[in-house]
Amino acid sequence: MSAPLCADEVHLKGGGRLTGEIVEQTAENITVDIGAGRMTVKMSTVVRIDKSASPLQEYRKRAAALTDQDVEGWRELARWAANFAAGRWACGAGTQSREAYTHVTALIPEDPEANRGLGLVQQDGRWMTEEESYLARGFVKFQGEWMTPGEKQALLAERQASEAADRQALAAQMQADQAAAQEQEAQEAAEQDDFWDD
Repeated sequence: MSAPLCADEVHLKGGGRLTGEIVEQTAENITVDIGAGRMTVKMSTVVRIDKSASPLQEYRKRAAALTDQDVEGWRELARWAANFAAGRWACGAGTQSREAYTHVTALIPEDPEANRGLGLVQQDGRWMTEEESYLARGFVKFQGEWMTPGEKQALLAERQASEAADRQALAAQMQADQAAAQEQEAQEAAEQDDFWDD
């Protein structure tokens, strides 16, 4: 079963394509609203255009029918947009889902579903970003990962010990190389002395 087209599709030379709602088209350019912004390309790069109804158009139609105070309506619209965002043919619907959930939190700041939909987590009775949550719990970010300060110190100590061991091994190798070179020089000098003695 193939997924339905989610919107207008502008096929470009080289195999690329833009998917969204065509908002402007002239002889020179075409502009597509991809949900998270607008992109304009030259018509000379366009191979073909497939037009269809888009979730973005449907979202806007549904949103226009809601009042600012319709919490359940905005919540349902956010769920609807999130379903598109979860699919292969998302068309930027995640942006619309966040927009609808923002309407909900404007009316009910502590709404659990809306806050989770906005990517927030609850920490000490407050909604915050995941990063803020880690910082509130005393975690630090080190090499792209969150960890406790103790874990960071242990990693740094391990790294320093490894670097010290590497330096010692290098110094020992250099000493061994130098001793071998001196021995070689001494042997060559002895052989030369033997040659002249004969």
